[in-house]
Amino acid sequence: MQLSARRARNQMRKRPELSQEEIDRWVNLHQRARFARKHMKDRNGHPWQVRPYQANSIESFAPRKVHCDGRDVGKSVEIEIMTLWAAVARPDSEMLIATQCENHLFPLMNRIVRRFQTTPGFSSGVVEVRRSPSWFIRCSNGFVLWGRIAGPRGVNFQGMHVDWQIIDEAQEMTEASWGELYQALNGGGRRWVYGVPNGLRNSFYRMTRMASAEQYNWPSSLNPDFTPEKNAELALLYGGRDAPGYIHRVLGQHGTPAYAAFNLDDYLACVDEGLDFHDIALGEQDAFEAPAQVVPGDYYLGCDLGYARDPSEFVVYHAAEPHFANVLRVHLHGVNYARQQEIVTALDAAYGFRGIGIDCGNSGRAVAHNLMAQGEDWCQKIHAYEFGSTLELEPLPDGTPMRRRTKQFMTEILQRRMAEHSIVFPALPDRESQYASHTYAVSASGNIVYEKGNDHLIDADRCAFLCHYLDTHHAPEPIHKGIRIAGF
Repeated sequence: MQLSARRARNQMRKRPELSQEEIDRWVNLHQRARFARKHMKDRNGHPWQVRPYQANSIESFAPRKVHCDGRDVGKSVEIEIMTLWAAVARPDSEMLIATQCENHLFPLMNRIVRRFQTTPGFSSGVVEVRRSPSWFIRCSNGFVLWGRIAGPRGVNFQGMHVDWQIIDEAQEMTEASWGELYQALNGGGRRWVYGVPNGLRNSFYRMTRMASAEQYNWPSSLNPDFTPEKNAELALLYGGRDAPGYIHRVLGQHGTPAYAAFNLDDYLACVDEGLDFHDIALGEQDAFEAPAQVVPGDYYLGCDLGYARDPSEFVVYHAAEPHFANVLRVHLHGVNYARQQEIVTALDAAYGFRGIGIDCGNSGRAVAHNLMAQGEDWCQKIHAYEFGSTLELEPLPDGTPMRRRTKQFMTEILQRRMAEHSIVFPALPDRESQYASHTYAVSASGNIVYEKGNDHLIDADRCAFLCHYLDTHHAPEPIHKGIRIAGF
């Protein structure tokens, strides 16, 4: 049971073998807010101060604790404090920080390692630090900290036996990964769970309903830096205060039920870490050179084009049936339409694409029109897809036209090919985190509505896969003069 500092001090004064200095040292360790104030600095270089809403969670000794929070409320700094504190207060014990995806684990563990190595009084006690194949810190007093992603079906948690589990971004953890985590905690150990709801009724959702666990809900508005202006901006970006993104990431509430668009275990089974893959990131002023040597074959380009706030994603796939392999990604940020068009032209010169699929949003439509205006060859090659429209596919056996909603059909192609393991993805943390978090809801009319947000790579993949599907399952479309937008 948690003791107040005053009560703890009074009880220890009854023990004559303890000096006042020893009592003060114990109390300062017992109270984690005092411990953090002594050993940690905030971003302005001042001693770290607990915010009022953080106090109960920071001082908790609960065996089970669940955070269901909005973004930017201080979950990561709490985890930092707990690891430092445990390194002193829990000698000869082991702690695991677990996430589903590398994109979630790397920034957190990097902060923690830096904290251990730069905090006076701690750096001298660190005996060993490893970052590969998984994060590992060993201290001279026997304390061990692990940092691991789940891996396919939670394989990276197998064989572990730890005394304290901290699960971050728990809403992304698959059911198979949870199954391995449950078995990796020693009897009497602690399991603390931190997540931002995404609408899924999964293990994280059920944990937020457990009466036996200490429960916290910190909306983003608790952060002192959360202003009315920021609130208004987030409401606008998410599509209103009733939108799922706002309810999940700002209010920290589950909202209406949502469903995972992709099976993450199927995705991970398609990842080949040895794939010959090039990952390029460019800004407005960066020079771009397409690969000089390209293996002969059939290539397809998928594009999700943005401008200003939104990034642009280009993905190149090599069709070598039965596999469809992603061999290149170009990530652009803040790049104008003309520059995007130049990059598409340079990529086509290198790969000689059989087809180029472009998300026909405002940015995509402009680039597609400009490219197709250059000549008839480009009109044949460019396919601009309106995600909200309907596709007319090959007729049914009785001659009835088959019409499908474009975005839903694109997604089904991806789902089917991942289940068949006929896709070859590189080990790309950005893509993994997007596929892990992509959800959909069912509207009152029964239509599938995909959540918008961090899905730019997925949309580029959608375009590449639909372009390949239409190219290989349909007779060539007649060439029309002017601009042709597929799917209208």
